[in-house]
Amino acid sequence: MAGETFLAEKFGVQPWSKDFFQILFVIAERCALLQSIVETLEIDDDYRAGLVANIADIMEAFSSGSTRNPWQNYGYTKVGEVNVGPLKAISGLVRQQVAYRKLSDAEIAELEEQVAALLTWLQEHQLAEQDFIRQSLMEGLEHMRFRMARLTWLGWGYTLESLREVIAAYMLLERSGVDPTQNPEAAAMLQKVGAVIKTLYEKVSAAKSVAETGDWLVRAYGAGSLMYHTGKPVVRALIGTG
Repeated sequence: MAGETFLAEKFGVQPWSKDFFQILFVIAERCALLQSIVETLEIDDDYRAGLVANIADIMEAFSSGSTRNPWQNYGYTKVGEVNVGPLKAISGLVRQQVAYRKLSDAEIAELEEQVAALLTWLQEHQLAEQDFIRQSLMEGLEHMRFRMARLTWLGWGYTLESLREVIAAYMLLERSGVDPTQNPEAAAMLQKVGAVIKTLYEKVSAAKSVAETGDWLVRAYGAGSLMYHTGKPVVRALIGTG
């Protein structure tokens, strides 16, 4: 079976569809993140170089050349023990820098239900002004649902990453100065979206307290992404430094 067919079946999508490309991109992104972490580890230089090479070899399994060859003869060898084994050995060191609690099936189902309900609500409630914010919220939530459904095997860090758009739109709406008496729809939107964000962080935060982790990530991700929506340098104002 060609790699493209094998992987598409494993991913549960059509070969070379939009979803297929999205998953390949996230795998490449994950490998790049792991390489950057390995570069910072306090280990021997030759061992570090070998690990970086292992990750690069794994990435080859998802290249266009690999996906068009028989998976068993090419891609499978790249993701086999020869490359994965050394990475398992440093998993404890990596977790010191990036770690998220693994969610149970019940918790995943609860989050999916909340996100689906919020999406339905957003589709039924428009904003009198700045309705593009509602559209941004829906797009971000759809991306999050996709990652929850297709990419949980890559770790919950990717579900958090997909919240960037949601948080950016949320903060943009929040900063517009919503008066509940004058704009009840916007006020309700803030409350409902904020509740879902809070629930997710409460479930996946690790190492730090929920409040500290949630507040920092909302500000960092939201501020970093908000420039995409506004095109203005508003980061310092959002995080209270200017």
